[in-house]
Amino acid sequence: MGNGGFLVRFLGTKENAQCYKVALDYDEWKYRVNEEEPKEFPDGIKGISIEIEEE
Repeated sequence: MGNGGFLVRFLGTKENAQCYKVALDYDEWKYRVNEEEPKEFPDGIKGISIEIEEE
């Protein structure tokens, strides 16, 4: 991320993700950051916040 990116916070958990691309899938209950394989949403999730990080 040369000029910043996104900080994805999974509220109610300690899990966060820093990325330049994020996809959320409610039907499959998964998320994907950058070009990684999709992951299950963490247990105990209460919400999702996406913040812009700038350098």
